[in-house]
Amino acid sequence: MLVSHFLDLVPIWVLLISTILLMTIFIEFGFRLGKRSQLNAKKAQTSQVRAIMGAGLGLLAFMLAFTFNTAQTHFEARVQNLAEEARIARNAFMQADLLAEPVRTEAKLLLRDYVDLRSGKLKSNIPGFSDKVAELLEISEQIQKDLWLMAANSSQNNKKNLAKNTQSSMFMASVLALTDIHYTRVHAAVMNRIPITIWLTLYFMAALAMVIMGYQAGLTDRRSPVATITLALAFSAVIILITDLDRPVMSFFEINNQLLVDLDKYIQSDLQLKYYPGD
Repeated sequence: MLVSHFLDLVPIWVLLISTILLMTIFIEFGFRLGKRSQLNAKKAQTSQVRAIMGAGLGLLAFMLAFTFNTAQTHFEARVQNLAEEARIARNAFMQADLLAEPVRTEAKLLLRDYVDLRSGKLKSNIPGFSDKVAELLEISEQIQKDLWLMAANSSQNNKKNLAKNTQSSMFMASVLALTDIHYTRVHAAVMNRIPITIWLTLYFMAALAMVIMGYQAGLTDRRSPVATITLALAFSAVIILITDLDRPVMSFFEINNQLLVDLDKYIQSDLQLKYYPGD
């Protein structure tokens, strides 16, 4: 049973607004705290706070850059895995021509359904992220099992025929590769996520940086609402981009699955030409 990352349960726009509000509240809290300490503050103390503010914002920027790079790496891994799955599925479909009938047609039809599922052509009506993904994974794995049984039975039946056995072995290798890339994609999309500890640390550091920035403005009794909102928006936008990059189902980013769409067209054309010429 799949368990969603806790951030997956929050809509991206709600998370964006909440993060902006949090940043603004912490800046305002720091400003009011600074104003209370203004009368007792010395010039040296103000300079020290300014230095600490610069260090805090710099450390936050470094943490954001590190986390963004991690999320970008996860995104690129999902893109590469999709391309690899399309390549393996195409090889399996072509190698199915080496099988004897009726296994050949059955294998090709199963591969057509598999590519339709993976390309998003077949939609799930089940609500909820975890349930929807679990259903799609279950159907995909069932198709893989059926393909493997076909390949294994074909190889068993052709034990005495070396040429046909070799052909069946090639198809078996492609089915195994399809299973391998399936689990690689599941791991990259659903399980390989930025840890909760890093998210908590990132928000904690952002809160501290906003407080110290507001505190410094309170000590000098000078602040700009435009600058405050701009800074809150900037840091919040980066955090949300990182969140979206790390999500399996993204809002602002989208993995181009054109390779699977093109493969689906190729499979449909091949089946139409070879098996349903009159349709």
